[in-house]
Amino acid sequence: MREIMSKKPLHRIIYDEIVHKIENQFYQVGDILPSEAELEKLFNTSRTPVRQALKQLETDGKIYRHQGKGSFVANSKPIGQWTTMTGFKELYKEEWKKISARTIEVNKVKSPFYANLLEVNSDKEIIHLKRVRFFNGEPIIYLEHYLTPELPIEIFKKDSTFISIDQLLNEEQNIEFATIKEEIEAVSASKEVAESLKIEVGIPVLNSTRVSFDTFSKPIDVTVSYFRSEKWKYRIQFNKE
Repeated sequence: MREIMSKKPLHRIIYDEIVHKIENQFYQVGDILPSEAELEKLFNTSRTPVRQALKQLETDGKIYRHQGKGSFVANSKPIGQWTTMTGFKELYKEEWKKISARTIEVNKVKSPFYANLLEVNSDKEIIHLKRVRFFNGEPIIYLEHYLTPELPIEIFKKDSTFISIDQLLNEEQNIEFATIKEEIEAVSASKEVAESLKIEVGIPVLNSTRVSFDTFSKPIDVTVSYFRSEKWKYRIQFNKE
């Protein structure tokens, strides 16, 4: 633990220490914090200052608490424009602070099918990511991205917890998606999808294949997503102009 002025109230010491660890990514978005009992031992204190610190962290939007599961690091980044390009916009808006993500694999692959969608030579290696998006610390979406080889692969390795490819490419490469093409279908969960989403093999999941184009109509990213539909509902709302 860092050396901290002893004159601070104990709940503030606990609060500051947890905030420090969040800001330095010791605790990352979606991570569960130590339990109240564990924090008592860690700070050698009683339950009252621990609860005061957690209540203030929740009030300040640093964490959210899920009854029966514990306290989780909240997603404090502003909701992105990309959410308007998905049928899950309202859920993202309502539950944004509870959304987190992890990149589990970054590599390059040869895939004639996805190379064709990206309009590159079929024998050329393209960037491939495997990711999982979480809600309340529970996996709800398994994603695979196939990206144009013109992008530097290093940008996808900097932060394994980034929420959105769209936002990342905008921040790192000044790429803005102008056109989205998406197909939705119901499929049975493969072994890899089932393991990533912690469900049984063969369970029905919602599958989305989305191709994103930049402002020059060049395909940049193909995202293949698998949604646990019992947890994450696809909604579309149309308002007549």
